[in-house]
Amino acid sequence: MTTRKPGKTTGGQTDLLLYVAGGVVAAVGVAWLVVLKPWAGGSTPVAQADSPVVIATAAPAEPNGDDALASDGGALDNPLRMAELAYQAGMLVEPEEYSAWTLYSRVVKAEPGNTVAAEGLRKVADDLVRRGETALEQGRFDDARTTVERIRAMLPAHEGAKALASRIWPASGGSSRAAVAESFKPEVPAQQPLPRVAPVQVTQDAPARPAVDPIAEASTAFDEAMAASRLLTPSDQSAKHFVEVLVAKSPNHETTKRARDRLSREFLSRATQSLEALDTEAATIWIDEADALGTDPNGVKAARARVVDQQIAFESAKPMPASALKIATYVAAAYPARANERGIEGWVDVEFTVRADGSVSNVTVAGASHENYFRREAVAAVEQWKFEPRIFMNRPIDQRSYTRIRFVL
Repeated sequence: MTTRKPGKTTGGQTDLLLYVAGGVVAAVGVAWLVVLKPWAGGSTPVAQADSPVVIATAAPAEPNGDDALASDGGALDNPLRMAELAYQAGMLVEPEEYSAWTLYSRVVKAEPGNTVAAEGLRKVADDLVRRGETALEQGRFDDARTTVERIRAMLPAHEGAKALASRIWPASGGSSRAAVAESFKPEVPAQQPLPRVAPVQVTQDAPARPAVDPIAEASTAFDEAMAASRLLTPSDQSAKHFVEVLVAKSPNHETTKRARDRLSREFLSRATQSLEALDTEAATIWIDEADALGTDPNGVKAARARVVDQQIAFESAKPMPASALKIATYVAAAYPARANERGIEGWVDVEFTVRADGSVSNVTVAGASHENYFRREAVAAVEQWKFEPRIFMNRPIDQRSYTRIRFVL
């Protein structure tokens, strides 16, 4: 051991101190690389976004129940997933901003080669064509025209839209309501003028023509309209019109009663078909028509109840951010020990159902920053949450919801 006088430093000592300092810096750098391993694909720390949803920390503080989800940051970062959820919920074009059509269209415009989005868009277009056909049958010409124009804007070659357009805008006419209504009238062959003949001298009274039974005539016309599925349009050749004729001529006649019953059953059958196609607007119109006939009040009541049930089902299936619901019991997600030890942060997108009693069920992971971290802890936490039930149409309903849970050190 060598002792030197204080205050005097040689050149060799200065170099030695520089080497020691450089070694310390290098050691710190190596230690940082060993601990964080930034080159590892699944272990890159994830920066916290501007609007965190639910944050789990290594030592979490218990949040206030009312504010635990107040910073929910909107839709999940997966437009295709959101588009599919919207489609399953019957949100084909409404609400415009979050409809299946809008979401699929955005992906197709951004990624023209995305086959999943293109197929989803065609799937929605097929359903819209069916709705347009029903609208046309019910005389909702503006709705049918809007449907065709919407599809043509994104899928100009869609065959269903082309066929529907040919019914709305005949080749010889314009797009006015009168031209559309005219297209529903059957073609009547042109009659040739009768040849001129010499008058015939009548020496005796001609036999009287048999009287035409107006009930039988209207009944025949009604049967023909039903066979051609002209239930509501054209207005002067529809089954509804001929029932009105029968009622005006003889409301209590057995033929009139049978026609009203038959048409009412057909209206309710069409309502059922519309509900199966998730078209509550069309179903409501069919039910209103059946109600106006007044022959089956119980059937009408049951059909209206089915419409309400489907409207509630639609509302329940619409994905709603957890921040829009009022949480009653909140449990923070536990920070995984392995992630904590390695300094790893991340997030998990979860979807779940808030049941009518406020409990949570059907928790699934829609996406995550890491394959091997955070997923189990996020699901375990959400399963313990409890919300105040969502009220819709004066009754508590199940509600599909989602949130993002962030794990931040």
